[in-house]
Amino acid sequence: MEFCAFFRRPVWCFWLIVVFLGLFVTQGSFASETLNLTILHMNDPHAHYVPKKEKESAMGGFGKALTVMNQVRAANAEQGKETLTFMAGDLLTGTPFSAVFKGSLGVELMNVMGFTAMAVGNHEFDYGQENLMKNLLPKMGFPLLSANIRTSKGDRVFEASITKKFPKSDTRVIIFGLTTKDTPVTTHPRNVEGLIFEDPIKAAKEIVKDTADSDLVIALTHIGVDQDVKLAEAVPEIDVIVGGHTHTNLPQPLKVGNTLIVQADAYSEYVGKLDLEVSGGNVVKYHGELMALGPDIKEDPQITAIIEEHQKVFGPEMRRPIGKAEIFLDGSKRSVRSDRTTNLGSILSYLMAEYAKTDVALINGGSIRESINEGPITLMDIYTVLPFSNIVVKMTLSGEELRSVLQRSVELEPGSGGKLQIHGIDYSVGNGAVKIASVGGKPFKPSSEYSVAISDFLAAGGDGYAVFKENGRNRFNYEKQVSELFIDFVQTGQPITAAGIEKLK
Repeated sequence: MEFCAFFRRPVWCFWLIVVFLGLFVTQGSFASETLNLTILHMNDPHAHYVPKKEKESAMGGFGKALTVMNQVRAANAEQGKETLTFMAGDLLTGTPFSAVFKGSLGVELMNVMGFTAMAVGNHEFDYGQENLMKNLLPKMGFPLLSANIRTSKGDRVFEASITKKFPKSDTRVIIFGLTTKDTPVTTHPRNVEGLIFEDPIKAAKEIVKDTADSDLVIALTHIGVDQDVKLAEAVPEIDVIVGGHTHTNLPQPLKVGNTLIVQADAYSEYVGKLDLEVSGGNVVKYHGELMALGPDIKEDPQITAIIEEHQKVFGPEMRRPIGKAEIFLDGSKRSVRSDRTTNLGSILSYLMAEYAKTDVALINGGSIRESINEGPITLMDIYTVLPFSNIVVKMTLSGEELRSVLQRSVELEPGSGGKLQIHGIDYSVGNGAVKIASVGGKPFKPSSEYSVAISDFLAAGGDGYAVFKENGRNRFNYEKQVSELFIDFVQTGQPITAAGIEKLK
């Protein structure tokens, strides 16, 4: 009775109401202003949908990725957190799955995996604009974003940005896409005719003009980590950059100013996870990691079933051994995109020179996508190594023009797909300058004319080798693909040995 009488006094009732309303307002403000968000991200799968076999273990693949994604999503749902899932470009090109289905299988899998959005990568154009715009885009259950690709008339080709809102937060999440402006030289130039790839930073500045300080701004990019850093410095309004293109393994987010940059390696080996606590559009707390898709992670059965159904198209012929390697054939990215010609590069460039009867053969390291292990070799192995439909082209260059080609290769950064694998040239590099000693076993003369075998990609000026397109003379296009030359070589009945490769040089 006395307790109740105490609270019936007007002054105490007043303060009780004030305290109650204060708690209510505080709790309501917290619910509306704080956003707990997880970003799941992948980049550059290059059609590596199935796990890669490492001895007795299976690593990576979309089936394992979805298992991990669903575990995170379920945990977030229980904790009241939101989840967004991004692909930062280059779904296509790298395995027979891409060569056969031209991206349609990847899109079907991504739809099942529940991606929020995808950035346009340069390799999305590898099978032409019509395949991308008429075959793949209508099937996508997610937006394909790029703010810096326009037609020659100035019209945007893709959606530039999307906005996401969540019931328990007032924060708008603005997501926009950017694509490398080098696309015209990293896919076959004919694939992007009529398209203009604007400066990504310029495009980003235009996008952020329409954002507010209270927005969370996310750039979904396929421009490479170095360019992501420059983007963060030039456009500080961006809170998070989810990147791709350079296949960079960032175990922890890279912070530039107040901008977080993440990237998850390549080839479906990891799923990136970035946990954010956002208040008033600002990231006040974060934690990032790469989740390795190791042998202990089970594959999602729905993904496995879809892939197995598509694998029936290949048939047993693709898996039948057609030859044998008695040594490891090195097609690793680190090796073929360096200034050293590997044993696999030696074979391929020799076969091109032998077929076209040329003094020299050059093949860009970016066209070689995998190694071959010691043991039986199947057609599946070969099309995984050489997924592009590159035909052999013969042309003539002067000695000085040939030297300029090698000079460009040497000056490219390690890891660039334009690094050349070479047959027929003995050269050295001193103080950054290329000096050629001999070509085809004969002393080099800058004024002499030399016959060169290259791919049609390089012949069109791919990887920035304009000299082939502008200066190549006596050009002849063969119908034979580089992959077909390799198949013929493998199935001769003779095993590939170190001694045999040495004789090709």
